[in-house]
Amino acid sequence: MNGFRLWHFAQASLGIVQWVGIAILLNPIIIERTSSGALLGQVMALIGGAGLLAPLIGGVADKYACHRIMQRMALFIHIIALLILYFAETTMPIYWTVGILIGIGSVSLLVLNPTFVLASSQNQEQEGRGLTSLFQCQFFGIIVTGVLVAIAENFAVSSDNQLLILLALVVCVLVVVSIAPPPSVNVSEITSETETNENTIQGAPKKFLPWVLFLLAVFFSMFLSSNLMELGPLLIKEVYHVEIGNSALGMAASAFISIFMLESAGRWMQKSGPFNVWFTAQIVYLVIGSLFWFTAGKDVHSLIPIALLVVLMQAMSWNDMIIPAIAGRLSPASPALTQGLLMLCMAGGFGVGAMLAGMSIDQFGYASVFTLSLFGIVVALACIVLLTLSSKSSVMKTSMAQ
Repeated sequence: MNGFRLWHFAQASLGIVQWVGIAILLNPIIIERTSSGALLGQVMALIGGAGLLAPLIGGVADKYACHRIMQRMALFIHIIALLILYFAETTMPIYWTVGILIGIGSVSLLVLNPTFVLASSQNQEQEGRGLTSLFQCQFFGIIVTGVLVAIAENFAVSSDNQLLILLALVVCVLVVVSIAPPPSVNVSEITSETETNENTIQGAPKKFLPWVLFLLAVFFSMFLSSNLMELGPLLIKEVYHVEIGNSALGMAASAFISIFMLESAGRWMQKSGPFNVWFTAQIVYLVIGSLFWFTAGKDVHSLIPIALLVVLMQAMSWNDMIIPAIAGRLSPASPALTQGLLMLCMAGGFGVGAMLAGMSIDQFGYASVFTLSLFGIVVALACIVLLTLSSKSSVMKTSMAQ
């Protein structure tokens, strides 16, 4: 873990709550208590819909230089969400509230944590090391939580009491981050450096079209990554008849692999930049989505869907680590606002995809989610092709002007 800092454990809360908490506990709890796929889709949409606040969160953090305070508030919001879910009844507003709180906490961490890394990095090598360490901590959180939940499942601990495990882990993360906070973010200094670097090269100011195409690609790729990861354990239980406990162990094993795979992705990024890593992750999305779509409803070994989830998590880990750096290169906005706009599209894709998935489950069954996910990644890849063509066109025009 080169470049590791204690505050990086703030990212572990995303692994605990956003990955394991939603996929292994929240979704099954909603289905068990309410039997409503529509409500499940609404809650997931609210989690994603919190991304509408991402630009506001980033803008406020930049304007008032309160990045560290907002980071601790995000962790506290995760704690409150878990407490409410623990005491929740079967009324819809309670689950809506849980979804909103989880969404706000997760969006805030996804906006602020990469901002701390990018703002403190002096070059591409430091940037790669910092982002690698940050997301390794996220997957460390998944490993610990997944193993503990699987053990609890083995001893027939109720879902409600399993929530206490997650609650204790997030409290530990908040304590660690409070003791060892991240470095402060000097927005004016970063903006000044960016303007200076851009003014030294003719035609260097960032173009609007590549930035928009990048955000669209992120939006539609979330249809696949959110649905197949967050709903993955529930989907393979209903479609492939694989128990939730096995999915928890699969997620933990995959997260362990991701820690090492992120190291290779970080080194690749340090050498050639983030774009090639990101494109590779999208191709893996397409392959996994196609395999899920093709095998749904067929008699396959239970290890196959779990193995597909394991591979998907590797691609997601690369994607999530890389896109903040790409956003920083393409966006004309300030640091945290840039990450906020990125999160707006990530969470928006998450929310829209999840709502469509919930409606699709009620109308066409669980297997229909695979079709929706495959559609999303195909559109995302089309946006990436247009982004590549647009970027090449801009380079050619700049060289001709020179």
